Amino acid sequence: MRKLWPLFLLPALLLPELALDPFQGALSPSLQHWLGTDPLGRDALLRLLQVAGRAGGFASACAVGSLSLAWLVALANAPIHSALSALRTTPSLLWLIPVAALLGGLGTLPMGLLITLMLVPHMEAPLRVKGRGLRQSPAWAMGRLQGAHPLHRAWIWVPWAAREASALFPSAWLGALWTAITLSALGLGPGPQTDTFGRLLMEDLPRLLSGAAVAWAALVLLMALAWSLSFPEPSP
Repeated sequence: MRKLWPLFLLPALLLPELALDPFQGALSPSLQHWLGTDPLGRDALLRLLQVAGRAGGFASACAVGSLSLAWLVALANAPIHSALSALRTTPSLLWLIPVAALLGGLGTLPMGLLITLMLVPHMEAPLRVKGRGLRQSPAWAMGRLQGAHPLHRAWIWVPWAAREASALFPSAWLGALWTAITLSALGLGPGPQTDTFGRLLMEDLPRLLSGAAVAWAALVLLMALAWSLSFPEPSP
């Protein structure tokens, strides 16, 4: 369960933008500004932590939404399963990037909805396997035979579904994180009024060879976020 820690980043979506001070732009690292400032005068360390937190919260929201929708689809008796199987064979960014380009870029909410839908086909297949065993179990039928109210059945099965989906949360979270960063780095994410991790990386990663502190810090933080969810859970 320790891999669900990104859920605690959801409140970071409400963080305000940092104040701009162009007269303090492009300062070198110092005791006051550990990573210096960017060209708009924002403290580079605060900016890095802010956009990383918001990126993590955004990915968490997309992951929770996609897993919830995937469960609904997995438990449905519908031919949509075949269509989703076909979608799984196509790299999601292959259609998401053209859609974002045709729309002239995506705001935070539209991008979140599209990424959530993009993840559903990949999360639905393993959940369908889990759901098939559930629906064929005596416990599932017993609730209906005994006339259990739908809310009562939900009270029993929703916690179980959440536990089963939690195993897929790291994959969904990383998929949403990389997709959002890629779109923002390509200039297809939220406009300049919203700072993003992708925009910060696009600005600073080319300065790695020049030893820019914020560029190295951003790269290390990004790798740490990925590695934190990549290692297996410790055995009980």
